[in-house]
Amino acid sequence: MKFNFKTSYIVALVAVVLVLLLFGGRMFLIIEAGERGVIFRPYTSGLDKENIYGEGFHVIAPWNKMYVYNVREQQREETMDVLDKNGLSITTDITVRFNPIHNEIGFLHQQFGVNYINVLVIPEVRSTVRQVAGRYTAEEIYSTKRAEVEQSIKDETRNVLGQNYIEMKALLIRSINLPDQIKNAIESKLQQEQEALAYEFRLQREESEAE
Repeated sequence: MKFNFKTSYIVALVAVVLVLLLFGGRMFLIIEAGERGVIFRPYTSGLDKENIYGEGFHVIAPWNKMYVYNVREQQREETMDVLDKNGLSITTDITVRFNPIHNEIGFLHQQFGVNYINVLVIPEVRSTVRQVAGRYTAEEIYSTKRAEVEQSIKDETRNVLGQNYIEMKALLIRSINLPDQIKNAIESKLQQEQEALAYEFRLQREESEAE
C-alpha cells in the first residue's frame, strides 16, 4: 500500500482538533487579575503546595486540575447572639475583611478547600467573638470596656486566622445590642455615676473657692 503523506497529515490534524475539542477546556486556562492557582496532579505528585500559579495564560496536562483562588480582599458581615460573663444574651454585628495569603493557598486548599470562608473564616470569627464576650459583663461590653473588648476580638481573630493562611485586614464591630431593659438600666446607672462625679466636682470647686 502506497504511503499517502497528505492523507496522514489530514488524519493527524483531525486527531489534534479532536483532542483540543475534548480536553482544551482543561488544558488551557487563564488566571485573572487578583487570582492565584494551585495544581493537583492525581497520577504523580498530588497537590503541589509550593508552586503557586500567577495571573495569565497557562497550559496543563488534561488529567491534572487547577484550583483557582480569589486572593483579593474580601468582606463578610455577620450578626450573632453571644453570652456575656453572666449568661446575658447580646446581639453583635461584625464585619471582617480578609484575604488568603497568596503564597500559601496550597496549604489552605489542602486543609480547608475552596469553601474555606464557610469552613474556616466565619466559624473562627464567631468562636472568637463568643469567647471574648464570655469574659466580660454586659455593662463592660456595652460601655466601660468596649474598646478593650473590640481590641481583644481583633487581636485574637487575626492570630487564629493568620495561623491558618488567612490575613485579616480589619474587623469592625458595627453595633452591640442589649435587651432594652438591661440597656436602660446600664444607661441609668452610668447617668447617675456622671451626676455623682459632677456633684463631687462642684463641691471640690466650692471648697477651693472658699479657701
